[in-house]
Amino acid sequence: MKTSLLPLLLVTAACGGSKPAPAPAPTPAPPASDPAPMKPDPVSVAGTQPAPPAPVPPRAPADQEFLNRCRGALESAKQQLPAILDVKDKRTVANTFEPFNELSRFIANGANMAQLHREVNPDGKIRDAARTCEREISTFVSELLLDKRVYDAIKAVDVGKEDADTKRFAMTTLRDYKRAGVALPDKQRARIKEIDDAVTELSQQHAKNIAEDTRFLEVTDPKRLDGMPADWIAAHKPVNGVIKISTDYPDYVPFVTYANDDELKKQIYILFRSRGDARNEEVLQKLLVLRAEKAKLLGFKDWADYVADDKMLKPGKAASAFIERVTNLAKKRAAKDYAELLAQLKKTDPKAKAVGDWQKAWLENQIKKEAYAVDSTEVRNYFPFEQTLAGLLSITSQIYDIQYKPVTSVETWHPSVKVFDVMRGDEKLGRIFLDLHPRADKYKHAAQFDILTGVTGKQLPEGALVCNFPDPKDGPALMDHGDVVTMFHEFGHLMHHVLGGKHHWIPQSGVATERDFVEAPSQMFEEWGWSYETLAKFAKHHKTGEVIPQALVDKMRKANTFARGTWVVQQMFYAAIALQFHQADPAKLDQLATVKKLQARYTPFAYVEGTKFHTSFGHLVGYSSMYYTYMWSLVIARDMLTPFGKTGLLDTKVTYRYRDRILAPGGAKPAADLVADYLGRKYDFKAFEKYLAE
Repeated sequence: MKTSLLPLLLVTAACGGSKPAPAPAPTPAPPASDPAPMKPDPVSVAGTQPAPPAPVPPRAPADQEFLNRCRGALESAKQQLPAILDVKDKRTVANTFEPFNELSRFIANGANMAQLHREVNPDGKIRDAARTCEREISTFVSELLLDKRVYDAIKAVDVGKEDADTKRFAMTTLRDYKRAGVALPDKQRARIKEIDDAVTELSQQHAKNIAEDTRFLEVTDPKRLDGMPADWIAAHKPVNGVIKISTDYPDYVPFVTYANDDELKKQIYILFRSRGDARNEEVLQKLLVLRAEKAKLLGFKDWADYVADDKMLKPGKAASAFIERVTNLAKKRAAKDYAELLAQLKKTDPKAKAVGDWQKAWLENQIKKEAYAVDSTEVRNYFPFEQTLAGLLSITSQIYDIQYKPVTSVETWHPSVKVFDVMRGDEKLGRIFLDLHPRADKYKHAAQFDILTGVTGKQLPEGALVCNFPDPKDGPALMDHGDVVTMFHEFGHLMHHVLGGKHHWIPQSGVATERDFVEAPSQMFEEWGWSYETLAKFAKHHKTGEVIPQALVDKMRKANTFARGTWVVQQMFYAAIALQFHQADPAKLDQLATVKKLQARYTPFAYVEGTKFHTSFGHLVGYSSMYYTYMWSLVIARDMLTPFGKTGLLDTKVTYRYRDRILAPGGAKPAADLVADYLGRKYDFKAFEKYLAE
């Protein structure tokens, strides 16, 4: 997942980061990847003694210090406005575009800082300060995008003789101003601003309600953990006779996959699928009302049409058609998958007539063990966390011609965060922060957050990976193979951000492509987590050191094709929720009833009473109506893998071409053009249809 703070030309932080903050105004911030200069030690001059040091003022509270740094970026941005507005001569790229780009850079720095810390900082006061700063930045950006003076200034620049990048910068900037509502009458522009401010606050509240709603299943009889891996049990020792199992991913996913106790699986499933239920229906209702109003003010039928207007797949009805097309492609296979799951369930429950959604993962695992001879608890032994991370870094070093240099001198938001400079020889390309283990009140999913967007000559790109993988402090930290694939996926976003971060114009740097292409490079990179060619480089048994056998990987790949049909229709169920929530009249939308209806329509699994999946579905805020873009991106990702069919995944002739034609250009071209440059043709559905048929 790639996060977004503000869907604007100024800030495109796709799944944001904590780092050295930009300097306060008016001094432009140095690249945050560089350490602060050291002050010289006092020395005696002409035999005199140095003056005693001045008293050190008391340090401000951490939350106020954070707020001051974050607001410093906002003030630096505001101080660029006079340079844009006070031009008396002919408007040029130098006197108008350049200060606007600087303004955008400072805004992105502050917004990224706020977005990351509200999701990962252990200090609740700093998280609140980050939300405050984020709201202030959002308010300024909303005002800026509704400011006709700035719009007219940018429009007045003649770009007829400029290079392609500058022309694209002008086009996208003017487009985004129009999409923001700059052409509306004053009263409507004022209302748009009110909506934007309210949406920011509601979005923050929605995320907070999920992150801070960790729930626990308490087990008093250790025998009820039958089926769980030994390392998982060792990490969950009883305290006062009670074993606590949380709804965080490292607890929840293994439990519903391996635990034999059906009753406990159902209990934790209901807990997991009910997070946020105390408040988030109300939050979503308010959010949907505001989004619908804004879309209509801007001349669109609904929010889904508005959001799709600048994407690859548009408008909203095209998304509906895509969801139906994919569902129809997968429906027959999904029915076959479900029949196999039910047959497996009947082996332990002969009277079973239906498969419960909470039973799906466990049954899939049982079938993979019996039909495909793949025991996921055995597969885990080849993927201890530290070894897996090292393998990922080694592979990306090879295929992208980069190196990782550990950094220990930089302050991070938590002691567990690892920091690396990304190098190519002696050239520093950027910096990455890896926050990979769960803790209280931390972001619960997996995502890449921008910290700094690369701007040539100004700052190098920095990004953070925020995930919830098993923690080595609890033992070998064995990872399910699904976790390994997630790690590769999210690292694909990080590579896109760093390798695409060498552009002059902010809207073209890093992961700045159309939102419905953002996931394609990451979904493509998942394949490196499935190939024996790459797994053999790092997947070794944590006790014996044995390299994972090719026969086992082959069986894993074959087993992975099982339940692909049910997985696809489940994804289309999620996509339909997101789309229909944003197409319906909010005043008439019954959220839970709609979820029940869509689950019955798209999936073979019945709704489970007591759950409210939509209240913890964070994509409803981050991706709004566009959850379908995950599958749309997968269509393109499967096509982008086709050049590797004959060469293998480590052939640098292909990986370098992919790096240079897909990742490095960032958003300097439309995504369809990037893919055509790389493939030598337009993308199509053939590879995806083959993938569904495997």
